[in-house]
Amino acid sequence: MPTTDLRVSDLRAAMTRLLDAIEEQFGAAVRLEDDYYWNVPMDAATAVHDTPELDLGSVVDDAASVGEFLDRPDEPVSIWHEAEHLAGILRSIARLDLPPA
Repeated sequence: MPTTDLRVSDLRAAMTRLLDAIEEQFGAAVRLEDDYYWNVPMDAATAVHDTPELDLGSVVDDAASVGEFLDRPDEPVSIWHEAEHLAGILRSIARLDLPPA
């Protein structure tokens, strides 16, 4: 199975560049215009030989989770949980940038 090494510093630089572009285009606060979205559960997302069962994600829930995460700076970080919510928000922002169909 192939693997990919990604330097955290490169990921941080890419995220900073992306967030700078989001802020330039949408301003300091982004109005997320949708709520529910189809989600592939994380444990099924890379099982490409099986058809995953989709569930519903919620941008409202994702945003609330980000706020709760920021309110608890001294608690341990659950990487998978926070990444899942951030991914939902990033997908919602990405949809705002899609060209009209």
